[in-house]
Amino acid sequence: MHIILLTSSSTKSGGSRQALYLAEGLAERGHHVIFFTPAGATLRNLAPGIRWADLPERPAHWGAALADAFPASGPCVVQAFHNKAVKRLAWLGLKWRLSGRKAVCAGYRGVVFRPGNPLPYWSPGMDAFVANSQACADVLRGVGVGAARVEVIRNGIPAARMECHTAPDRLRAELDLPGLDATGFKLSPVIGTVAGDKDVKGVGPLLRAFAAARAASAGALAHATLVVVGVTPERWAAQCAELGIADRVRLVPPTPLVADHLRLLDLFVLPSLSESMPNTLLEAICAGLPVVASNVGGVPELMRGNGLLVPAGDVDALATALREAMAQPELRAAWAEASRNMAPEFSAATRVDRFEALYRRLLRKRGFVDACS
Repeated sequence: MHIILLTSSSTKSGGSRQALYLAEGLAERGHHVIFFTPAGATLRNLAPGIRWADLPERPAHWGAALADAFPASGPCVVQAFHNKAVKRLAWLGLKWRLSGRKAVCAGYRGVVFRPGNPLPYWSPGMDAFVANSQACADVLRGVGVGAARVEVIRNGIPAARMECHTAPDRLRAELDLPGLDATGFKLSPVIGTVAGDKDVKGVGPLLRAFAAARAASAGALAHATLVVVGVTPERWAAQCAELGIADRVRLVPPTPLVADHLRLLDLFVLPSLSESMPNTLLEAICAGLPVVASNVGGVPELMRGNGLLVPAGDVDALATALREAMAQPELRAAWAEASRNMAPEFSAATRVDRFEALYRRLLRKRGFVDACS
């Protein structure tokens, strides 16, 4: 298949990474993939081997740039990521259909709030919309997108993303975590999250919940350390000091070595105030971790006997969940097993399978049978 991907984002956001994972997976399977991004997109640094193309600064010029990437003969699939790109493709797709161009157009939606302008989602120029969670799909259907045009394809994590590069003992030493006793028993349980500095990621409520849970616990939690990966330490250090937990919290700046940190954890926490299908939670599941997570967006779709859900932003409920989880190692072991059993469903390869199947189905529906081999 000839596949054109485009994103209007210049960052390495979770949605941008999922678009890149798709591009890499499709290219590895022999499809002709061209990926349009803004010229300065930092995403390109993650995969220089992809066939990148510049998205013009003026959206009015996007149509010509994309059309130049169409195959000389035969059809192509055009998939847009992020709101601005989806909006523009909605009208380009209609123009191409009216002019007889052989292009199948698909949009992508990875947020659970209602779109401010539903008109692009009603465009007959769009053959389908991919939602990354059932919760997100429900929002699209709620603004009038027909069920037949909405496909749920959840995010996927590449195997390379889960590879570890640092020995656990070395990383524990770098983080100044208590080590193991002579029998190999871990002296300090480790609770962790992968988040960011934005309030929506819930780091503030997590710090307050951790402090409250420790204060009310005399068991393992009283000796636990909280590792928060992906934040600016200076942003949160004062709050940790005020809560009296500075010696029990490790604040780690953004790092590509997420899997190394996940390997140290006894419990993963997702404290976000809003999510659709969070990559960080999927990575924790792929790492086989027990989970405590906020009941937001598509998160409940990922909780299948592998942990506890708590109301978003509810510090007391989160503190209680932390105490319950850390007081029951056997239960955490059962949750971890459930995560391991779920992991194959959220591999990048499984996600590519589903996109390939969708593209072939859309091509056949439009009568472009020759592209489906």
